[in-house]
Amino acid sequence: MPLSDAIEAVKRISRDLVVLPGSEEYDGITKSYFSELERELKPACFLTPSSVSQVADIVKAIKPFAGRSTVAICGSGQQATPGVANVHHGLTIHLRNLRGIEIDTEKKIVSVAAGERMGKVYETVMACRTWCSGLSYFSYARGFVCDNVVNYEIVLASGEIVNANAETNRDLWIALKGGGNNFGIVTRFDLSVFEQGQLWGGKIFLGYAAALGDIMCMNDIFCLNPGKPKALEPFADIQPQIDQMKTLRVDSLKSFTDEAFAGALANRVVKMSTSVKADTEILEYAVKTYHASFEKLKGVKNLLFSISFEPVPVSLIEQSISRGGNSLGLKTSDGPLVVVLFYTSWDSPSDDKIVYEVNKEALETIDSEAQRKKVSAAYRYLNYTLTHQDPISSYGSESKTHLQAVSAKYDPEGFFCHS
Repeated sequence: MPLSDAIEAVKRISRDLVVLPGSEEYDGITKSYFSELERELKPACFLTPSSVSQVADIVKAIKPFAGRSTVAICGSGQQATPGVANVHHGLTIHLRNLRGIEIDTEKKIVSVAAGERMGKVYETVMACRTWCSGLSYFSYARGFVCDNVVNYEIVLASGEIVNANAETNRDLWIALKGGGNNFGIVTRFDLSVFEQGQLWGGKIFLGYAAALGDIMCMNDIFCLNPGKPKALEPFADIQPQIDQMKTLRVDSLKSFTDEAFAGALANRVVKMSTSVKADTEILEYAVKTYHASFEKLKGVKNLLFSISFEPVPVSLIEQSISRGGNSLGLKTSDGPLVVVLFYTSWDSPSDDKIVYEVNKEALETIDSEAQRKKVSAAYRYLNYTLTHQDPISSYGSESKTHLQAVSAKYDPEGFFCHS
């Protein structure tokens, strides 16, 4: 059945829920996407609920007419991979109007509606002298972001609104911690909070910077206490630095977050990654591979091409386990790991093919060398994978089987399932 029937069904709930092409609101939502690869996808309409009950009504209205390949869900976050948070000629349920932040100081929980931005969340919790956990500043002591979600409010494919936590729908709670939006539409996150004062940290840049026209190294340093610790002095004082770009300081988490996510919308963006054991030789090999790949991309207009190393220490994995576990399949014996991220931004669709090919080849080269050195790792970080990669399978057969069982239980017709 055509999507027009689904749109008409939603209009019968409220015409205000449907945002059609050609309208100023439609263009505004489209422009809000971080990457041009998502912005160029044009859904038949955006559906913009402002309450959990409206989300449920929308799901029940469109389910007879739309399938998983024609429906996308977009929250307040950003994911560069095309097709994750938008869909061409389909229906995109955009949660931008789901707002609300409530703090329970006694239980140390902040409840965040799915359309809220983290900047506003930090402003709210700062007023109560508590902080949301889960960003990289706290991951080593508190696990991944998902490990700090104590409850999800979620709309299932049936339209039923349920909660998933350690006591209620526990299997769904664990599945949602790393399993993506394959089980329903999360409308509220209840996150643990904790006391935290100011931090020390910021960025330093190394290398040559003639109009930023050469390769540079950026070191993002932080300490949870408001002062530079002795252990980080070698990383903070390394030379040669570009002093005009140094941002080391004592400041609030909100300020550091604003710095990390400041700037204009990107052009075409691709993120691809792999994971390896924490091993100096393989990381040096990854840098050499990056330089070789850069030579192949020099003709790409307005190129930004970077390699980043993001550690996953054993302490992080231990915290994940102690907080009830998640779907990522990581064991302490797997660590410490390092996620190797290739990030590419460019202007022209005519360069899409070479960008994709060079990135894929680079990661395959690193993976082959890691296997040869016996320092490879199966785990793939979901947020840094592209469509040809399979992060769910990388969690291991036990985790994947659990995710499939949870999907079959809570979404037996596979309306939301994408993997």
